[in-house]
Amino acid sequence: YDDELAFLAEQVVAAHAQRSELAWRDIGVLTRDNAHAADVYDALIGAGVPVEIVGINGLLRLPEVAEVVATLTLLNDLTANAAVLTLLSGPRWAIGPRDLSLLGQRARELARMGGGRDDDRPVEEQLAALAEGTDPTELVSLSDALDDPGPAAYSEQARARFAELSAELRHLRTFVGEPLLDLVRRIIDVTGIELELAASVQPTAESRRENLDTFVKAVADFQSLDGQVSLPALLAYLQAEDELGNGLDAATPSITDSVKLLTVHRAKGLEWDVVFLPGLCATKFPNTTGRTSWVRGPAVLPSPLRGDADDLPQVEDYTEASLGEYPKRAKEHDATEQLRLGYVAFTRARHEMVLSGHWWKPGRKKPLGPSPYLTAAVEAMSGWGEAPEAWCPPPEGDAVNPVLEDTTVHPWPVEPDGAEVARRHRAAALVRDALAAPELVPLEQVGGLSLEEAELVACWDTELDRLVQEAREARADTVEVPLPSSLSATTIARLRDDPQRLAAELARPMPRRPSPAARFGTRFHAWVESRFGQQQLVGLDEVPGRADAGIDDEDDFRALVEQFNAGPFGERVPAAIEAPFALVLGGQVIRGRIDAAYRDDAPVGGADGLAEGGAPRHLVVDWKTGRGQDADPLQLAVYRLAWAELQQVPVEQVDAAFYYVRSGELVHPTGLPDRAELERLFATP
Repeated sequence: YDDELAFLAEQVVAAHAQRSELAWRDIGVLTRDNAHAADVYDALIGAGVPVEIVGINGLLRLPEVAEVVATLTLLNDLTANAAVLTLLSGPRWAIGPRDLSLLGQRARELARMGGGRDDDRPVEEQLAALAEGTDPTELVSLSDALDDPGPAAYSEQARARFAELSAELRHLRTFVGEPLLDLVRRIIDVTGIELELAASVQPTAESRRENLDTFVKAVADFQSLDGQVSLPALLAYLQAEDELGNGLDAATPSITDSVKLLTVHRAKGLEWDVVFLPGLCATKFPNTTGRTSWVRGPAVLPSPLRGDADDLPQVEDYTEASLGEYPKRAKEHDATEQLRLGYVAFTRARHEMVLSGHWWKPGRKKPLGPSPYLTAAVEAMSGWGEAPEAWCPPPEGDAVNPVLEDTTVHPWPVEPDGAEVARRHRAAALVRDALAAPELVPLEQVGGLSLEEAELVACWDTELDRLVQEAREARADTVEVPLPSSLSATTIARLRDDPQRLAAELARPMPRRPSPAARFGTRFHAWVESRFGQQQLVGLDEVPGRADAGIDDEDDFRALVEQFNAGPFGERVPAAIEAPFALVLGGQVIRGRIDAAYRDDAPVGGADGLAEGGAPRHLVVDWKTGRGQDADPLQLAVYRLAWAELQQVPVEQVDAAFYYVRSGELVHPTGLPDRAELERLFATP
């Protein structure tokens, strides 16, 4: 495994050197998973190759990004012991195993003082349990020990670094309420990561800065599912990307002159002059590890409920024979998916492709062997009269994995580049010498003040500017009220009709008077949903604007149900009921639920059921239970656009109507605004 990584780095350097017109950005390196990408990144960086990791999931394993994520985790959770170890054992603090062991022991002592149980395990096992989060008391915290390390025999450097890190984290926790992007930038400034990379003279420093900038951009673009942008939501998103970020969505590499490193999953649609595909080993690529079947694993989502159910093998019936046949069909489907992924990998190179694999890997007693894809490539080359430049013969039958016998000593924590550190020590010594000889460096005066006094005055000026700004805002005739992160369709109508009143309600929200009629209206929507056998994941009363008033009492409700059953929709099964959507209009997120949507060749109302070209039309219906017919078409226009984008069809193929249940009348408003007209509602005046 290590030999292949070294071979890969040599080949990348050689490819760039042999062709003068070949830039670093014309080289792509594809890996099967993120763990392999992390090792490839280390090998390329060690060889002085500038590398850009494409995709947020690979970035999270880089030291500079991992430090930011660990700090964010600690600001959110004081008991995140793994994050503490990430920081302490990283290149910045570089705390050795002895001091870490003493810190873990101190954390255990503090837990016992707080009422936790005694633990007779070795300190190393206790420290490992803390990092894994498996301690049964859930009270042991390395953060507590960091704040109060106690009288243990720490090294002098470790004790000083514990105090400095503890003070830094306390300072950063005062800014947790800031917007996420501001908080991340503050962490980068306080920890000096960006300054560290800017001061580096290594050829890989620029690409590492680009990787950090890519992470910051990902934070800026982050929007959680429920519209609430919070630190826990960001951390959950990053964890999901790290563990599950293997979709086939195409990546977007930057134009920086650096080698592009990414997983095969994200390489769809991209090309490079030279592509390297390492790790072509049996059972790895294609991956032959079987996934848990939903018929045997209760934690796996059943195939019929998945969004890609049409492309998945299904259980024909629930007999023993059918259930026994399903795993075989699922395995065949997985093999086809792996073949498609292999097609993506083998079609990314414009001119040259370098394939490699390895026999021996850490953690295995037996050799892996070549991947079928690698074997097929060798057979194809043989047909062309070519042969592989290097092909390692298979090991003997009783061969022992040489990786397991490796006794090479590696320093831990990993030490930074020695030449870089020595250069900075020399610069620091020059500064100290200059400070020790003030007569050689005259004290610069700024307006009659020393530099320290001028800095203090500048701080006063900043505070005064803030106070003046607050005073002006307090005396202002107008108050700017920002819109919430997400709006409902009914709120859009209020924004159009009376923005001043909406702003007043947003600035000073007041409780609304309980409405029995609204509760009955909500109950009617729930009844329609249960009528057609679909159950909601979110209660209707939890969705803004879903309470349709106009039902007086229980008798009125039963009469309305009878009227609905006798109407044109009483027996007609919808394609979707209470379909949730999230629509972005002019940068504003609009959320809601569509009462019902139909898709067939004979929509209600006698209109032609086929769109242009013979495609079935779609019909979006909004139930109205009130006695009047004064529904706002704007709400229907939003539902119409949302359904068109959910179904990925032109909006012209979607019809929209209000169904007034009491009268049985289906009203199709004309001239519904399109996306451009709706976005003008949010245009800045």
